[in-house]
Amino acid sequence: MSENLKTIRELADELGISKTAIHKKVSETIKRKHFSKNGNRFLIDEKGQELIKSMFIHSEYEERKLEVSDNENNDNEKNSEVSELVIVLKDRILVADEQNRSKDKQIERLQKLLDQQQILTLQANKKIEQLEIKLEKEDEQTDFRSKKEESPKSSKEGKNFWQKLFFK
Repeated sequence: MSENLKTIRELADELGISKTAIHKKVSETIKRKHFSKNGNRFLIDEKGQELIKSMFIHSEYEERKLEVSDNENNDNEKNSEVSELVIVLKDRILVADEQNRSKDKQIERLQKLLDQQQILTLQANKKIEQLEIKLEKEDEQTDFRSKKEESPKSSKEGKNFWQKLFFK
């Protein structure tokens, strides 16, 4: 009969739990009926072992069931968070697309303005060049005229005072 008896430590190791867990779970009535003391050790009979195993197996099942339901709840919460995040990201993408279209239009308009400015600058430069050429021609003509007018004066300048006075 002692072959079927196990200590609390042996049963705890078999179930993968601590001795304290067994002490907390087992009621005083079960201890009186199925526990016997041998020195400093408590020995548990077969019926007590089965009761304790069923308590922990049942509680493990409940814990697993709770874990599964918690996981499902967490999954549902995560799924809803993910779907909300997806909606927010889609909205941001739409806003970004609209901003990109607007900026593309601005770039196109500014490019047209730049092209027009370059054309106007080119025309202004051509006009300035034409005016410079015209001014150079006028300067050449005035220089030529002034040289003609200066040449007779220079002949008079070479004469002394008496020659200028009497030979005009």
